[in-house]
Amino acid sequence: MKQTEMSGYLKMITIGVGVLLLAFVFWFLPLVLEEPLLEAAGETGYRATCALIGVSAVPALLCLVRFWGICGSIHEDRSFSGENAGRLKRMSQYMLFDAVLYSGFLVWFFLSGWYLGAPWLIFPVLLAIFISVSLTVLCAALSHLVQKAGEIQEEQELTI
Repeated sequence: MKQTEMSGYLKMITIGVGVLLLAFVFWFLPLVLEEPLLEAAGETGYRATCALIGVSAVPALLCLVRFWGICGSIHEDRSFSGENAGRLKRMSQYMLFDAVLYSGFLVWFFLSGWYLGAPWLIFPVLLAIFISVSLTVLCAALSHLVQKAGEIQEEQELTI
């Protein structure tokens, strides 16, 4: 597969993930969570949870924007560059923000006593924290590897 072709596929996947993320966050989750959260936490708790979910979507969308830039670099045959390493590092910071956000939500969940009315909500919050932390570590590791590969590529070009 050529780089331009791979870049095109990655961009299509990025668009698809972005559309699905928006539908999941702003349509599906509020619809599914409405009845159980209204019973467990009331109107204020439901609205606060929907707001948290909406806020947590922003770093994920920013990651997709950064990934779009990486796709452009792949198209231009600049996969291993300091610029892409920086993008990956920024993506890891966005995901770390999400992990902290959901950890704070988990603390609020216990302090407000929601666990009594909606104990099932613990699992999705823990899953969100796990996914955020995993993506944080993955993006940070990839950033380091891309940076090192870029340095090796530069040294190789200079030795010729």
